[in-house]
Amino acid sequence: MAFTNPKCPRCKKAVYFAEKATGPGGDWHKVCLACLDCRKRLDSTTLAEHNGEAYCKACYGKNFGPRGFGFAMGGAMMHTGIDSSAAPVNAAPGSSAAPRAAPAPAPAPVAAGPKFCQGCGGGLSPGARFCPSCGRPVSS
Repeated sequence: MAFTNPKCPRCKKAVYFAEKATGPGGDWHKVCLACLDCRKRLDSTTLAEHNGEAYCKACYGKNFGPRGFGFAMGGAMMHTGIDSSAAPVNAAPGSSAAPRAAPAPAPAPVAAGPKFCQGCGGGLSPGARFCPSCGRPVSS
């Protein structure tokens, strides 16, 4: 009985022991175990698999990760392929879980008063009504 070497999933040629690397679907040539998109060499820590093909983690996330509107919209607006009209998993039975309203916008910053006391010249903290050095009221 003759021993046959396994075939590389990428190039379909025989994989010999000296050039063997384990990847998705069996043994690969070391040079064939590279990202399908960017051709970056892969190992067990940088490998991500999709449909039997090898990808680096960056290309895998770019091609097969969640689709969204970027970082500004947050995770709530990301598309994951789940029906958003269904009640959440942690909702009580029979309750209708309405979507949460957007948070209220941050209040406008209050106009800053003077930074130094006009009487003694001491420093004032923002929003102070009296000078901590001389006790005089701060005029804005």
